[in-house]
Amino acid sequence: MNMTKREKEFYNNLIICDEDKIRAEKSLKSKGVEKHLLIKKRLLTWNKVDSIEYEKIASTYRYDKRIRHVLFKYISYLEEFYRAIILDNYFNRIRQKFWIEEFKNKIEDFNHNLNDALEHIDFRVLLIQCQRLPKLKRELCLFPKSKFLKDNSFALKELRNAVMHNKFLLLYRGFEECYVNGVDDGKSASLKANILNLIQFLPSEVGEQCIKDINACKEDRNKEGDTKWDLPSQVIISIDI
Repeated sequence: MNMTKREKEFYNNLIICDEDKIRAEKSLKSKGVEKHLLIKKRLLTWNKVDSIEYEKIASTYRYDKRIRHVLFKYISYLEEFYRAIILDNYFNRIRQKFWIEEFKNKIEDFNHNLNDALEHIDFRVLLIQCQRLPKLKRELCLFPKSKFLKDNSFALKELRNAVMHNKFLLLYRGFEECYVNGVDDGKSASLKANILNLIQFLPSEVGEQCIKDINACKEDRNKEGDTKWDLPSQVIISIDI
């Protein structure tokens, strides 16, 4: 196999069995050499030796993808939940003084069709608009009771964007600080903190299922022909139920 300089760098000090060499070659082509190098570099910082097993890199990649799929599911739930509250309560009462300017303009753009307007606003506008609803309707959104709601909403929006843009979350450094219990004295910009932040926005029973789904991402679900599941403990995100 003719390898580029960067591919050779990836294979340098890589412990890989013969069965995984073909899988690794396909993975480098489909997912990119640089992403694999970034994962390898991060995992090596936790190693006592300067070599790393390919299984650990492959498992980390698969783990990150599982987390993205779970977060996509629950962020999508939240978007649908917020849209439904506005649509169900105001579908025949389009003209409201509490509409924020961006949402009001979108309603006008879509000829006062509230459903179409809701489907074409971004998540940031949706979050702000829900928080500007009259008290009784705003309570339906089940926002976490916190003096940091504005900061946590901004962090939630950034997590949403990272997931929807398919960022590699375990390496991503664009998360915003949020205020949640269970991490770094209640304030952190880590992936775990941002997941906990999402969970506190969800209805309680939905949030409990999200926790279970996140915790299940670390499980060995190998099928015949898969690279051995060998997930480094340092990347695992565990959330107490």
